[in-house]
Amino acid sequence: MRPPDGFRTRDEVEVSSDEDGFRGAYFEARVVRSMPRLRCYTVDYDGLVDDSDHSRRHRETVEARHVRPRPPRHLAGVGRGIVLHQPVDALYNDAWWVGVVSATPKGKSTKYSVCFPASREVIQYRVDQLRPHLEWVNGEWVLPESMDIPETPYDVRMLVEVANIKENSVGAWSRAVVVKKIWKTWFLVEYVNLKKDSKMLLREIIDMQHIRPCPLNASIDKFDHSGENEGFNGNGWCTGLLSKVDHKFFCTVKSTHQHKQKEYHSKLLLQYESVDSVNGQVISNLQDMLATDIGQGATVEVSSDEEGFSGAWFTATVLKLIGKEKFLVQYRDLKTDDETELLTETVDHLHIRPAPPEIPPVGKFTYLEEVDALYNDGWWVGVIAKVLKHGRYIVYFRTTNEEMEFGHDELRLHQDFINGKWVRPSLEYL
Repeated sequence: MRPPDGFRTRDEVEVSSDEDGFRGAYFEARVVRSMPRLRCYTVDYDGLVDDSDHSRRHRETVEARHVRPRPPRHLAGVGRGIVLHQPVDALYNDAWWVGVVSATPKGKSTKYSVCFPASREVIQYRVDQLRPHLEWVNGEWVLPESMDIPETPYDVRMLVEVANIKENSVGAWSRAVVVKKIWKTWFLVEYVNLKKDSKMLLREIIDMQHIRPCPLNASIDKFDHSGENEGFNGNGWCTGLLSKVDHKFFCTVKSTHQHKQKEYHSKLLLQYESVDSVNGQVISNLQDMLATDIGQGATVEVSSDEEGFSGAWFTATVLKLIGKEKFLVQYRDLKTDDETELLTETVDHLHIRPAPPEIPPVGKFTYLEEVDALYNDGWWVGVIAKVLKHGRYIVYFRTTNEEMEFGHDELRLHQDFINGKWVRPSLEYL
């Protein structure tokens, strides 16, 4: 365990990273130097070597918040065996990654299948490459099942829809039933129409970011050629653009990813500018939701679909309106690659919203309260996982399954923009 005054030279530790592609992973290392005033440590990694000299371990100075002790080999309440649906740490590329056991060895096989719910990858491991997952909380190692986990909008036996990801975007939505809540925002779902080996219904362990409630039934009297549509193909809803309206009842939709056209009856067609899940309800026609005018000179927040930035909102100013659906904006904090001037770009109406109103500062954020955290010049939604001393907090981010430490002035109360209004979410859905 870590001593009260921090780690000392030669202490065995594990180090996390904020680098893209390594978030959530922990690398084994040893402390070389402690710098308590700077809240930093210099460490030598056990499994990483120096780029210029492969005979030497890679040495790096890291912030104290990224360093934790190594988990104990044995902990009361932790069995020696690995069981189905157990959260585990899997050793991959010299680091420990948290996942869930999706299949145990059968027959002559000696390997376990481990699913990583956020990326939806499944990798096989030997038992010596796995360990029971433990959480480092308030200076103690605790079992996942003993932690208080925020409630989610999805309950067991609830009918939902699951995203089918193609080319880093949603290609279709398939209906499924929630079978089990695994841990945090991870769910075991069983698809309604998709089968495994043409026999059993397919099951998958996924993160909540890939789930939405079933869309509300709504009749469509007029179809917009410019809006995104979803056509029901028997197994799920496939996204595409409306290319032809034959008459009142039949429409032709061109698939976004397969580049094929298919005719749908209007009852099997949903038309959305965007589909999002807020407090368990589906929000459609986002353009109509933007009741607040966004004009030239307005302060706004802009989101991005770029990998590593999804879910963040960046403050910007509208320089110019381009047609009805696009805006030329200049970011307040983001700069061009050469760092010489503020970044300017064109964004569509799906990635822009008015700046949220200022809420009088609270004296103290509370446990499980939903907040926005300022990180890398953007606001990221998270949940207060731990209240520390001196105005410091641990914030848990569902989409990346990460926890990070922030000061009080780096947080704001989270608000949702719904039907043209800013509202505070209910704790019921946090």
